[in-house]
Amino acid sequence: MKRSVFFALALLGTALLLASGNAPALGKDILLQGMLHNKFNVLDGDKDEIVASIETRGKKITNFTWDPRDLDKIYTITDWGQQIEQLDLKGKKVVRTFRMGSGDVKVRALDIELNPANPNLLYALSLRQRWLPDEIVDMTPVVIVFDLAADPPKVMKEIEIPRGCTNIFFGYDGSEFYITGRDVFVYDPMTGKQVNFFGLAHPTTTGVDPQISLNIWRLHDQSGMAMVLVGSLASANNLPYQGYYTIDLRKKSTEGSMRLVTDIGPLYNQFSAVVSPDRKYYYMVLNKVEKRDFATNRLLATADVDKSYYTIQISSDGKKVYLGGGGDTILIYDTETMKLLKRLDTPGDAVLTHFRVQSR
Repeated sequence: MKRSVFFALALLGTALLLASGNAPALGKDILLQGMLHNKFNVLDGDKDEIVASIETRGKKITNFTWDPRDLDKIYTITDWGQQIEQLDLKGKKVVRTFRMGSGDVKVRALDIELNPANPNLLYALSLRQRWLPDEIVDMTPVVIVFDLAADPPKVMKEIEIPRGCTNIFFGYDGSEFYITGRDVFVYDPMTGKQVNFFGLAHPTTTGVDPQISLNIWRLHDQSGMAMVLVGSLASANNLPYQGYYTIDLRKKSTEGSMRLVTDIGPLYNQFSAVVSPDRKYYYMVLNKVEKRDFATNRLLATADVDKSYYTIQISSDGKKVYLGGGGDTILIYDTETMKLLKRLDTPGDAVLTHFRVQSR
């Protein structure tokens, strides 16, 4: 009996060792941040310390994403939008790099995302120009679909999109993707056909004034709810006001996934917002941090910051928010007290690059 119990415990110990050997020695939350000069930082959300800094081949890291089947497989835009690099987070290295353009066509990617239903397909929202001997001709923007299973990745299709778009969001079931900018356009990822539209600059809601949207970041990782801030001028009284719109990525666009809130107060400078995992609160930032009730938009608390911060993220348990971008520091606040917990100095300047959270 004792021998069999010992043998079972030995097997269990071996299994645990093997399992831990395949996983990074990191916290349950991993915060990832690209930097201006070829640095990709990894922050342990338990210790709130930077535990790795991966050097990329190209500078100006902007947007990035990861394979949902393998969280160590990161894809990031570098070299001012002209190339995409695949990183191995566990190995802390670049695995491969591929350029965006070819021939006389120059391409700059603004945002990338993998299709959750088929993570071998990467969708890159891209601007294009044709460089001729005597002129440069702007081309229609496209979403370029790459097959990552090929080496080098193969272009499967190009989906033409309107001008003025900056970001791509996939619905969590992979059946739709949203292109955001002056308005929101919804596409079928397989056919490339537009299937829905949500008007912001060209309102589709009666009585709503045209909205101006600032959308650079995708801050939906914990809640499944993307929130983008907007501003407008009320035609009734000629006063500016602050608002936002949300995209519930757990729903289809035909199920009412998009919602516009036009007035939460007078217009003031806030850059980005994140919704809490339980969808009870949201937090906004630029020159101060605000905590608001998501159902009523009521202001609950504020916190001062030492400078401007462009982007804000939240932990998977909703207990901490992280401020990044606009410089070389990260501030960490307790969401209950809105007190500053920690200030981190980062290697490099984050500027407008993404700041995202993986839950492990």
